[in-house]
Amino acid sequence: MFCCIGDNMTTPNWLKSYVESLTISVGGRMRSDCPVCGKSNTFSVSDTGLQRLWFCFHADCHTKGCTDLTLTKEKAKTAFTKRVADKIVADKTSFQIPDTFVSLSRNLDAESYVKRVGAYDAYLAGRVDIRYDFRQHRVAYMIKQNGSVIDAAGRALRNIKPKWYRYNDRKYPFICGSSPVGIVVEDAASACAISNIATGIALLGTNLPPEYIDVLTKFEKIYVALDKDATSLALTMVRQLATSVPTKMIILKRDLKDMTKDERDDFITSKLD
Repeated sequence: MFCCIGDNMTTPNWLKSYVESLTISVGGRMRSDCPVCGKSNTFSVSDTGLQRLWFCFHADCHTKGCTDLTLTKEKAKTAFTKRVADKIVADKTSFQIPDTFVSLSRNLDAESYVKRVGAYDAYLAGRVDIRYDFRQHRVAYMIKQNGSVIDAAGRALRNIKPKWYRYNDRKYPFICGSSPVGIVVEDAASACAISNIATGIALLGTNLPPEYIDVLTKFEKIYVALDKDATSLALTMVRQLATSVPTKMIILKRDLKDMTKDERDDFITSKLD
């Protein structure tokens, strides 16, 4: 949430009037073309029940602001009720993609990173939905369950911690591909890089949460391919899964992301039965 202090001192009255005239319910949000810069679908307006906030996320437009507070008893009660209801629903339903997520092509560093780690082919083929989060300067991999986005895993493009960030912290792995054969890897980029041969399943770490086991046992066969320093963990996972689904381990001598596409395809193909 941006701060509105000082914004209204320079906001033209016509813009405030325009925002106030929009049909948005309490707690609602809408996107439209920016009335200031004219860019398509970059203007976001939200209604808190007490005021309206707006922001244009085009890189060259700095339009933002808020209407005056309208703290009436009725509006305050409505806003509070809506926030409570939204929280209950949000805990049970899918993830709302932040307005700060824009097209991957909007940032050269983000696009270059996705190409460098071997995930760009999967992006072009439509096997994965990848966005750029301009607020956190991260590449954001959409995590889907039954076709719906329930979370996102963001990889920092600068030296900040955490390097990987879960936006919704749902207990569900990142999955890329539609093959009945799954390969368990550590990160989303590696899952994308192998998704042309088998379904890539990223743990987004080196642990196997119990919730992931139900997902993995739906595959016909599973291969576990963690980094070399996680070999003991990989063996433990193989033992955990082998009782429910045929499971084997692939020993990696190099990071999948460091291989060329041909090297990676040849390596993975040679390891599959």
